[in-house]
Amino acid sequence: MDIIQIFFLAMLAFSIVSIFFSIPGNFVVFLNTLLYGIATNFENMTFWFLVLIFFLALVIELIEYLIIAFGARQFGASKLGVVMAIFGGIIGSISGFSFSPVLGALLGGFLGVILGTLVIELVRGRHITEALKATQGALLGRVGGLSIKAIGTVTLVVIVAHRLLF
Repeated sequence: MDIIQIFFLAMLAFSIVSIFFSIPGNFVVFLNTLLYGIATNFENMTFWFLVLIFFLALVIELIEYLIIAFGARQFGASKLGVVMAIFGGIIGSISGFSFSPVLGALLGGFLGVILGTLVIELVRGRHITEALKATQGALLGRVGGLSIKAIGTVTLVVIVAHRLLF
């Protein structure tokens, strides 16, 4: 194993951790794969392999947000509540990252989903119990979405690492 492979395998490992920083770890896997291909003159990579990795990364990212939306809607959130749950999660993760890279981003993401949904639902005139129920759904969606994203990212890493090593 040469230094290039070691570096790119380390970057693949980082991509798994990066999903908790609200960095789209799946696209980190894709960019890592592309850069590895460029560094090695595409020895182990084909165009279609890169297209597959990009497509899977995109699908995994979309599924995460769809699960958040689904959870929020199932528990009664309005369309605007769903949008604010997603937006709040992203903003919360980014702002939390500035306080603490791992824990701050993770907690900020959850807090952003909670505040984004709760505030919008209350502003729209919903009763506190309805707003809390919608917030609960958004929060459950965030947990489910993050779980699916983690599984998807690990799967992508295994696929790419297999390609790099074998």
